[in-house]
Amino acid sequence: MELAAVAVGGAIGACLRFAVGLAFGSQNGVFGVVLTTGTANISGSLLLGVLLGYLQSTRAHPLLRPFLAVGVFGSYTTWSTLVMENRLLAQLGSESVAVVHLLASLALGLVAFAAGFALGQRNAPVAEEL
Repeated sequence: MELAAVAVGGAIGACLRFAVGLAFGSQNGVFGVVLTTGTANISGSLLLGVLLGYLQSTRAHPLLRPFLAVGVFGSYTTWSTLVMENRLLAQLGSESVAVVHLLASLALGLVAFAAGFALGQRNAPVAEEL
């Protein structure tokens, strides 16, 4: 059942990631690709933080974490695309832009996750309420 939850979540996350690409025009050059990946990675980090903060503070169905954290958010966020984009930026002669992009992506992802985690914990019911 856990594998099925991850698989279904992964399909949903991949479709969501594709939709973000359509919305931000990932076909419109390097900027569109970078904006698409940044949007997916930062929003995915925030939402993963909310989920994990909430799940740490409450009891939930045992398949919720594999479905959302591993499946949906695992396929929605795109580490491999981030790495490829930085290689492309460096090849275009923008080594400094590539480094800033990579460091900013990591920093913003960590900040988004931490903010989401705090928000998830704050909105979770207290264990005694369950």
